[in-house]
Amino acid sequence: MKRSKNLSFLLCLTLLAASLLTACGTAQKEPVAAGDAAAETTETETGAPDAPAAESNETAASDETEAAAKTEAAQDTQNGSAEAETIRFIVDITDNLTETENLIIGNTANAEAYSGEIAIHLEASLLEKSNEIQVGNTYVFTVTPMMTMSIPPQVSAIDFAPASEADLETLENVRGEISNFKECMERYQSMSLEDIIADANLNYPIWTQDEIAEYNAFLIEKGYTEDGNLKSYVKPRSELNGSIFGGSYDN
Repeated sequence: MKRSKNLSFLLCLTLLAASLLTACGTAQKEPVAAGDAAAETTETETGAPDAPAAESNETAASDETEAAAKTEAAQDTQNGSAEAETIRFIVDITDNLTETENLIIGNTANAEAYSGEIAIHLEASLLEKSNEIQVGNTYVFTVTPMMTMSIPPQVSAIDFAPASEADLETLENVRGEISNFKECMERYQSMSLEDIIADANLNYPIWTQDEIAEYNAFLIEKGYTEDGNLKSYVKPRSELNGSIFGGSYDN
């Protein structure tokens, strides 16, 4: 009987030991799982700083884009300023006085700048090819924006080139918009031939080619002849040969 109790007691001890071993095994598993979780958290936390880094890269890229945009805008502004520092005149040439006065005189029309008779001073770099500018032809002059208050006004050219067909069309279109031909013709009906010629010599630079042809027909009807004492400078583009300022222009 006593032996049986001892066996029971040993069995209980064995079961108790097994229970303790099982509990220890469970306890050991939980820290490992916690360690994995910590590792995952560490990985996540290690990865977390990457987000700000990515955001920082995006910010840097944005800054670079903005800087590039500002640079381009600045260049555009500079280019715009450079363009604003010059004016383009399309000019029918009446006089080439570069051999004596370094002046080109002609008729122009620019609705945004100036229209009428104009005197053009050539910069030194252009003088050597000034003989290319022929009376009766049309050229495009690039000039500085300063203009004298003289009659005619004077500008300084930094470049010139023969006018294209498109330039001639532009010139005629502007003249068509600003011409005072109709008003002049109304006044001429009651004026003397001498007064008509004097007035037209000043006003015709802003007339179209068709209007100039109409005026010349009217002038002949009024009795004008080329061999008379009166000098009319109103000619179509290809027949231009001198102006009222060509022989006596005073700087």
